[in-house]
Amino acid sequence: MENSAYTKTYSVATGTDMFVMFNDYAVSTIQGISYSITRQKAPIYAMGKTDPISIARSKRGIAGSMIMTAYDRHCLADFMTMGNFWAKSNSIETSSINPFKTATVTFGKSNAGGQSTAQIKESLKTQTALNSFTTSQKTGTISTLVHPMYPDQLLPFDVTIISSNEYGTGAVMRIFGVEILNEGSGTSVDDTSNEVQMTYIARLIVPWTSTGTQGSATYQA
Repeated sequence: MENSAYTKTYSVATGTDMFVMFNDYAVSTIQGISYSITRQKAPIYAMGKTDPISIARSKRGIAGSMIMTAYDRHCLADFMTMGNFWAKSNSIETSSINPFKTATVTFGKSNAGGQSTAQIKESLKTQTALNSFTTSQKTGTISTLVHPMYPDQLLPFDVTIISSNEYGTGAVMRIFGVEILNEGSGTSVDDTSNEVQMTYIARLIVPWTSTGTQGSATYQA
C-alpha cells in the first residue's frame, strides 16, 4: 500500500534521521553541527539625502560549530589517520608523541601512543631546533608527511549531511572547504559523557535539497 497522500508532500527529518560524512568517511561521534552565513552590507549616502541612495554589498563569511562525543580516544582519531600534512622534520608532530603519526593507533596502554611517561619526557628533551639541523638535514627534506595531531592541522574537507525518514523521503546538505579553527572540551564528576566542541570556517554551503521519495521518480519538492 502506497501512502501517496502523505509521501508526496513537504516532509521533515530530525537529527535521528541524519548522518554526517567528512569527505567519504561517516562520522559516528558527531552530536550536532550548526552554521551561520554573514555578509557585509552598508548604506551609501549622498549630501542632502536623509535616506541611503544605494546599498553596497561586500564580503560573505561562513562559519559554524560542531559538537562531538569523546569515547576512549579523540573524537576524530580515525578521520585524522586518513589525512596527511607536511610537518617540520624535527617537530612534535613527527615524534613518537603524536599518537596519529602512523596509520596504526594503539590505545589502552600507558597513553594514546603507547609510550611511557619517561619516553615522552625524553622525546621532548631531544627535539632539535630548526637552526641546529645537521648538514644532511639542511640539504635534504626539512618536512615530513605525517598524520595531523590536532584537528586544526587537517587540510580542508567537505561535510555532507544526509537525511532519510520513515516515509522514504531524503534530503542532503553540503558544506565545502571546512577548516577547523578551535577545539575545546572538559569533564567533571557530574558528566556522564565527554563532549568536544569545535568551531570552523568554510568556503561554500549548499542548503538542504530534497532527493525525493525513494522509489518515486516523479516526486518534486
